[in-house]
Amino acid sequence: MKDYILNLDKPRKLKFGYKASRLMREKFGNKDFADIGIKNIDDMPVIAWCGLVWEDPDLTVEKVEELLDEKISDEFTVVGSMTIIISALAAHMGVKPVKKKTKKQPKGKTPTKKKEK
Repeated sequence: MKDYILNLDKPRKLKFGYKASRLMREKFGNKDFADIGIKNIDDMPVIAWCGLVWEDPDLTVEKVEELLDEKISDEFTVVGSMTIIISALAAHMGVKPVKKKTKKQPKGKTPTKKKEK
């Protein structure tokens, strides 16, 4: 499986297993994973902390937020960090990102019905 690394004070590997799932439920309640963090940017440091605390139990949400802020514009953008975090969460939970389907408009002529014989 691909590693998802946040380059903060040092390279930190995101891992969303059972402990991270429990921590997210404790922080957000029993929400569907699709509803966590997507609607509220303020939840991103919490989600990142859930995925990082496995290798550094002394990390706090506030410290993760501080580390993320220090790297904004030098290492990545806010959206870039969110992409890494959400991609790791989706991959480790076994969820494939859903792409919104758009209806393609036909180019040129519109199709005509075939005449019945």
